[in-house]
Amino acid sequence: MSYAMPADASLDALIDHTTSVIAALQATDEFADLAPQWLDLRNVLLGHRLHRDELRWTLLGAQRKVDYRDALWDAAVVELSGRAFLAAGKSADARPYADLFGTLPARELKSLGPARAAAAAELILAKAAVLNSPELGASAAAVAKATEKLKAADVDRAAARKSVLVLDITRAEQVDALELAMAHTEVQILTKMPGRNDLVRALLAPARKESAAKAEAAAPVAVGP
Repeated sequence: MSYAMPADASLDALIDHTTSVIAALQATDEFADLAPQWLDLRNVLLGHRLHRDELRWTLLGAQRKVDYRDALWDAAVVELSGRAFLAAGKSADARPYADLFGTLPARELKSLGPARAAAAAELILAKAAVLNSPELGASAAAVAKATEKLKAADVDRAAARKSVLVLDITRAEQVDALELAMAHTEVQILTKMPGRNDLVRALLAPARKESAAKAEAAAPVAVGP
């Protein structure tokens, strides 16, 4: 009769089920001694959930850092573009503006993601170094600094995202662990009370999905003649 949890069950669902089993076992006279092993399992699950949340929070923070540094990068590029435009006598076809932003103006650069933005910045900075214009030195340095910080933030975000993706392996392992615990406890219950599958069901069966329970509750009740 061993029960199975949904393959996609979340850690929260596993913890909820484990907690309900603990409460049920503790409420009995015959099987209360089986509760401690479930308490241990819940502690393990709680540890995994905390780890999951910490990794998710790290990813959220990493994304926010990318957003912030991307905004600083946009501002630095716009500043360099403005300086180059003034140095070109406010002509988009004159140097140094045409060399730096003639094919990709700042307004388009602002829409690039971190990787493409960094690549574009490196090309612009290489051209600026060749031009060696005194009017652009400070602004070019600011773009270089903003680019390095944006690249570093993007690396951190990628690492955080990878860690979160790996979490699904751990979650699947805990589904297996919970199913194994149910199987073991079922054997322990039936060893004490052979044939009492009704007690196994009452103590261990995963809760029905709410939608299914509601549908059953709403179904018409058969009435005899």
